[in-house]
Amino acid sequence: MKIKSYVGGHDIDIYVGAVYDPKIRKYRGGEKVATIPYGGRMLSARTAPQMELEPIQMDGVSIPVHSALEFEHIDPLPDPEECDLCVVSAMYANACKALGMETSRLLTVGGTVVDDAGKVIGTCWLNQQ
Repeated sequence: MKIKSYVGGHDIDIYVGAVYDPKIRKYRGGEKVATIPYGGRMLSARTAPQMELEPIQMDGVSIPVHSALEFEHIDPLPDPEECDLCVVSAMYANACKALGMETSRLLTVGGTVVDDAGKVIGTCWLNQQ
C-alpha cells in the first residue's frame, strides 16, 4: 500500500509506545516505526469569508468577523496510481467533505508526538476520513 503525505511539506514519522502528557496535551517518547514520505506538494483548500458581521473589540483593536466560511478552491487529489492513501490537513479533509467529494483515501494525523524541546516529531496514529 502506498501512502504519501501532502501536508506540512515534509515526511511524517509514525511512533508506537508514546505516552500522553496531559500538561501539554501531546505525546512523548515511543519508538519510530515508519515514515510516510512527502508527496512533493501540499494539498490546500482556500476559503472565502461570507457576510461581514459586527467586529469584536479587544484591547482597543477592532477584529473583523464574518459568518461561516465557504470553500472557494480545493487542490485536486493525486491520482490513485500515485498513492493509495493521502495524509492531508484537517482543513483540506473538511473542505472535501463540505464539497461532497469522496474522502475514503484521506487520512489526517492524530496523537502528535513531541521531543523534549516541544518540537513536533511525528504522530501516534492516522485518522481515516
